[in-house]
Parts: sequence; structure tokens; C-alpha cells
Amino acid sequence: MRDTYSTARLFAIGLAAMLATLALMVALPHDRYVRWQDERTEAYARLGWVYERVHYDRTPTDIVLVGTSHTMNGLDGLAIAQRIAATGARAADGRCLTVSNLAIPSYGRNLHWAIVHELLSARKPRALVLEVFENETRKAHPMFWRVADSADLVRAPILLNQNYVGDLIRLPYRQLKLAVESAAPAQFGLKPAFSLATYDGSTVDNTRIVNVHGQAFTPPLTRVLDPVTLEAAAASRRENKNLNMLPAALERFEYAVPRHYVAALLAEADKAGVPVILLYLPGYGMPPRPFDMRLFRGRPMMTVNDLLRHREFWHDPDHLNAQGATAVSRRVAELLAPRVAAAPTQSPTPAGGCDFGVPPRPITIPFRKQQ
Repeated sequence: MRDTYSTARLFAIGLAAMLATLALMVALPHDRYVRWQDERTEAYARLGWVYERVHYDRTPTDIVLVGTSHTMNGLDGLAIAQRIAATGARAADGRCLTVSNLAIPSYGRNLHWAIVHELLSARKPRALVLEVFENETRKAHPMFWRVADSADLVRAPILLNQNYVGDLIRLPYRQLKLAVESAAPAQFGLKPAFSLATYDGSTVDNTRIVNVHGQAFTPPLTRVLDPVTLEAAAASRRENKNLNMLPAALERFEYAVPRHYVAALLAEADKAGVPVILLYLPGYGMPPRPFDMRLFRGRPMMTVNDLLRHREFWHDPDHLNAQGATAVSRRVAELLAPRVAAAPTQSPTPAGGCDFGVPPRPITIPFRKQQ
């Protein structure tokens, strides 16, 4: 009996020590700038630039684009800003409006909320443009755990959130790693402080080549996907589209992640007095409107459906090529201009007469195909 008691006591002590150690690891302080730039996997490394654009680049953030790779690869922020300027739309002080594309690849409304939350903590844009697709994904974003505050990871929806347990399990290690890196960022290949010399610029274009820190991660996005392949892929998606895997009565649980974070995003924007404009930007061959708009509570939605029907505009079934992005960017600018102008329309100004912030960083490391 005594041996059993001693074993149980030792187990309890060991468990308590482990939990205390994990709690201390989670509580370790670190530099938020280090946290946002710590993910360095190809285009996901754009998260570090998002933090820099929000907190360090003093160029105004008038119009901010938030979404997936559909937005990142499909909208050229600088081209949109230049076209808006050409219409004569201006801010209240008469300056040209800026457009910042903060989109990150992969689906997941929790990351969209995290980006908007970070943005609104430091800035008040004139408008947020939120990407919408034909139906919401049930999944959380794979990069949410890399940038979210510890408390936000704990408070995330639990039911049917496939990432919840994994995110929490990785949290102590993340905190320990970030604490060590924050002590000497340069030793880990991270920036210890913001510098214009290593900044990608106020407007970053990924519609022609996906790039981060002067390195190209794709060849030029000029390919036109074979129309037969494109149509076949779209037909397959339509045929296999499954909007509900659970009974309709359980839909609020099935879509708990997007329901929670879209509501939180809209609430934060409302509190800050920032209008949210939806942009329908699905893959090729999808229906002309989303299947369900209830999540967005009557927000206005822009569509470019006639352009998305052009088969020559697609690099693959999900992403526009450079030609398509040029056409869609121009149309989006024309749709946005009357919505965001604060000053009376003025005589159109050549793009060279506007200040759109820090010039884009040139691509110095070309794309190299992985062997």
C-alpha cells in the first residue's frame, strides 16, 4: 500500500512539475516583431512584412486588402492605388489614397482576424476589403499559431477545430523559441530592428512573381492554363462540392471557426469605425455569388464575375495569372474609387504625382526550381 502511495505521489509531483514548467515557458516574454517574422517558409514569410507595414512604415494605410492567395496573387495594390488616383478620388487632405495588400496564402478566417486585429491596434484605414469565396472553409489557418497571442490561442473555438489541440501543444515550444530568438535576433537570421534597407516597400506586388525579401518563389505568373484542364477542374469541384458534412442542425458547430472569427473581425472593424467591403474572388467556374452570405451581416460586396469567366486569365484553377490580375485590379479600383473618396473628385493626377510610400524592393534572387 505504501509503495502504491509513494508511486502516486511521485507521479503527482512529476505532473505538477511538468505543468509548472510548461506554464513558465508559455509566460516567457518575447519581441512581437520577432514573432511575426519568425515564419520564413516561402510566401508565409510575408507575415513579417505585414507587421512592418502596420507598425513601422508611416505611409498611410487607406485601403487594406485581406484574404488568401486569391487576393495576394490576384490584386496589385499599387496598380489599384494608381488607378484610383487616375479617377480623381482623394483623401480629405487632397492626397492620393494608398492600397496595402496584406493577404497571406491558405484559407482560415482566424488569421484574417489576427491581421485585422493587429492592423486596428495601430491604424485606422479608410476601408477593409475582405476576400469572400463560394463557401467558407471549416478549417483554421495553419499559420495562426505562429502569430497569435497566447490568450487568443487558448480562447479559440474548441469544437470541430482541428487545429486547437495542436496549436496549444506547440505553444510552450513557440514561446521558448521566441524568447531565445528575441535575445539575439540577428543570430537567428531575424531583424533586430526595422530598417528601410531590408524593407520590401509600402506596396508589394505578387501578381507577377511571388516574392519575399527580394527573393522570387515562383517563375513569372504568365502561364495560361490549358482551357480543357481548367474546365475539367472546375466541373470536378462543382460535382464534389459538399457544403455540409453534418446535419443542418449542427451547422453552427461545423462552421464554428469561420463564424467566430468573421463575427470578431466585423465587430472590431465596427468598433473602430472602419467599413468592411467584401470582394467575391473564388476560383474558376464557381457560382456568381457565395452560397451563404449570413456571416457577413449585410456588408456590401463587389464582384468581378465577368472577368473571372475569361479562361485566358487563369494560371491554375484557383489563381489568376498576371494578365488576369491586371484586369481584375483595374476593375476593383474602379469599384472602390467612389466608395473610398473623402474629398470631391479632382482632376485626374498622373501616377507619378502621387506618393504611395516606400518603393518596392527589387527582386535580386531569381526563382530556382527545387530539384
